[in-house]
Formats: sequence, C-alpha cells, structure tokens
Amino acid sequence: MRQPSTPHDAAKEAQKLINSNASLRQALNSPDAQQILKVLQSKDANRLQAAAQSALKGDPSALSGILAELSQNADAGKAMDRLNHIMNRQ
Repeated sequence: MRQPSTPHDAAKEAQKLINSNASLRQALNSPDAQQILKVLQSKDANRLQAAAQSALKGDPSALSGILAELSQNADAGKAMDRLNHIMNRQ
C-alpha cells in the first residue's frame, strides 16, 4: 500500500479500507456465501483443507482447481458471480 501524501488522503484511504472490510463481512454473511459454503462442505474436507494449506504456503493451484469445480455447480457458480459483482462495485 502506498503512503498517503496528506492527512486528507490518509482519511480517504482509511475510509476505503473500512468500507472494504464492511463489504467483505456483508458478503460473507450473505445467502450467496452460505450457498457456496454448503457446496464446499459437500466436497472432501481433507482435500479442501490440504488445498487451503498449500495456498497459505504460496501454491494456490489446488485451491484454484476446487474453485473451478465449484463454479461448474450451477447454484454455486451463480452465487460466486453475484458475490464477485458485489465485491467489484466497491
């Protein structure tokens, strides 16, 4: 993140971060996120956990594969599209 050049810039950057965090919390609690979680929970939990661990270590390929599979599920894919749209409006 770049350093704000004025106090006004710093205040604007802080407000963006607050709004972004609020939007993220709202999105995570949405029915769309719940639908995605429901589909994820039906997957192999060990595979999902291993993919998340790999992503944390810098290799997101397994997690990307799971997300690609998830997007093939009609309901989850639509929910992902709606969440993506909501998050990109910010």
